[in-house]
Amino acid sequence: MLNIVLLCQFGASTGMLAERIEKAAAAKGEEAVVNAYSFSKVGEVIDGADIILLGPQIRFKKAAFEKEYADKGVPFMVIDTQAYGMLNGEKIYQDVKNEIEKK
Repeated sequence: MLNIVLLCQFGASTGMLAERIEKAAAAKGEEAVVNAYSFSKVGEVIDGADIILLGPQIRFKKAAFEKEYADKGVPFMVIDTQAYGMLNGEKIYQDVKNEIEKK
């Protein structure tokens, strides 16, 4: 099971996207838990995460997060803008799988 943390500006608009990513995993016979939060909660939610997804609107935070939380070993990935806007859970889930395989 993958534990995916989804961060955006306020943590409110990504609930539907989280659900779509979970459904995409289930369609592949895999299990993923996706929880959405405001980016300000990153320090509280990083432990136990397999990957942290950043909404395109907070892409500017990626380098700072990677530096601050380097000791955690959790990858940070900015969600593709088009996939985010279209709520394309299948593409985002595949991108997550590809990113995790790089580890």
